Amino acid sequence: MRHILWILFIAIGSTIAHAQDVKNPLIPPADRVWRSYQILEKNRLAIIQQLDLLNNFPKTKQVFVDVFDPDDRKQLYYVYDQYLTAFQDAGKMLPDSVLKIGVGICKDMKWSSGVSDKLQHAVLSVAADHPEIFVEQAYKLKRKELEALIDYLADVESSPLCAIYQKLIANLHEVGAYNLEGMLTRAKKENTH
Repeated sequence: MRHILWILFIAIGSTIAHAQDVKNPLIPPADRVWRSYQILEKNRLAIIQQLDLLNNFPKTKQVFVDVFDPDDRKQLYYVYDQYLTAFQDAGKMLPDSVLKIGVGICKDMKWSSGVSDKLQHAVLSVAADHPEIFVEQAYKLKRKELEALIDYLADVESSPLCAIYQKLIANLHEVGAYNLEGMLTRAKKENTH
């Protein structure tokens, strides 16, 4: 009898956990990200699954917000952390793709705690580890978009993020991207006053 109760408890628990994973029905972009993530979960190191996640990941601010931070708190809002962690982890093998997508979204974002904060952390982390690719993506932007990106990335609140931000500035200096280094340094000083 104990074993039956234990099996029933596990079955109910896993059903509840799955129900909390997403709020159905998902809009098509959220459904694509959700499906890609489910496959990626089976093998987090498989580059093909990481690429599939990135191919299905939102490419614009509006789609990103619709998927991860909608006003009604449905879609993938309650599980955004694990999806954005997978996005950041993909940056270890595919930094060019992650930064292209991340810069494309961040250039239109305004910082807020939660989803926006996690996206900022992911992009800063990958950019700090791959400054040449960050420079390449940043210089593809128009001047106003670049300024907006810098303002968004400079709005760093937490200490660990501040360390990553400083690492990005130091690495930009090392690769000779003095203009971006200066923009990030000035933007940080403006955000602290």
